[in-house]
Amino acid sequence: MEIRELARRFGEHPGVLAVALGGSRGAGSSDGRSDFDVYVYSPGEIALDFRRALAGHGAEIDNRFWEPGDEWRDESSGARFDVMFRNPTWIEDRLDAVLVRHEASIGYSTCLWYNVLHSEALFDPRGWYAALQARARAPYPEPLCRAILAKNYPLLRANQSSYRAQIEPALRRSDVVSVQHRVTALLASYFDAWFAIERQPHPGEKRLLAGLPPAEAALVRAVLDARGDAVLAAIDALLDDLDQRIGSIPLNGTIEHAAAWVTDLERARAFYERWFGAVAGEQYKSRTRDFTSYFMRLGTGTRLELMRSPTETPRAGHIAISVGSQGSVDAMIREMEANGVAILSRPRITGDGYYEAAIQDSEGNTLEIIV
Repeated sequence: MEIRELARRFGEHPGVLAVALGGSRGAGSSDGRSDFDVYVYSPGEIALDFRRALAGHGAEIDNRFWEPGDEWRDESSGARFDVMFRNPTWIEDRLDAVLVRHEASIGYSTCLWYNVLHSEALFDPRGWYAALQARARAPYPEPLCRAILAKNYPLLRANQSSYRAQIEPALRRSDVVSVQHRVTALLASYFDAWFAIERQPHPGEKRLLAGLPPAEAALVRAVLDARGDAVLAAIDALLDDLDQRIGSIPLNGTIEHAAAWVTDLERARAFYERWFGAVAGEQYKSRTRDFTSYFMRLGTGTRLELMRSPTETPRAGHIAISVGSQGSVDAMIREMEANGVAILSRPRITGDGYYEAAIQDSEGNTLEIIV
């Protein structure tokens, strides 16, 4: 069956709002072996008997491993069809998640945005899909870029449980499956960060190297080709390059570090490690006075200095920590409250435009958790 005939047949079903051609064919990057990725938008379920009649003999109907869908190969042309069924309200919310709420994922944060942008409407009698694409052509939100970096960048090698930190012992024990699993996860977060830095929606799993400059593509290939101890060196070269690109992002008004006096240095360090994924540097001990401190690195570079001295009294004040999105603020406050952290004010939009909640840390300091 020809693709436009298939779209017409789906369009005859009551309730179908739009049919779009996505994937490489929708984006104009297909070859002769590319599938036809078809998205059918309907608020209600489409009868299975109707779908079986369209797909013909040998089709897999109502697969639900990923998105609900049907798959088959056309007997006359040999073309392979992958039809996915989406609720219009669901895809509208997925666009809001990135364009309005600035929510990040671990890898592939903006793939659905890319999918909407680069699909071709085959059936859209009410102009709903055209309006959806018009929304999707919005500029890349700067808070979304920061949220994706905050979610993915520490997992690469900054955190103690980062992918690189997990790959190193896996190499020592010759656990090749573990190494491959974590290298794959590292690359997923790397590409999510890369496309965020470039302010581009993530194109998905296929042809990713084509989206990189030649130098960066070579660094990724070096990671994939490396064996043994060379894996870590290749990863470090790739992430060193990413560090330089992140460092070039203008962060107007960013504080290099904030400082807080504490009474129990180790307890305070544990608090920030647990709740914010902070990574402590070596403990500093003054040679001239009774003073110790840790510099805690958060996210892509901001530092918090925790300081202790018996001659100093902890000072009242506050520290503002951005966690990337409204959803992250809400989730963190729920988990903190369940674990006994003192909540001073619940999430709200402040008069100066922040989405903010306030808590007390382990030392009684006021923390503003913000977007």
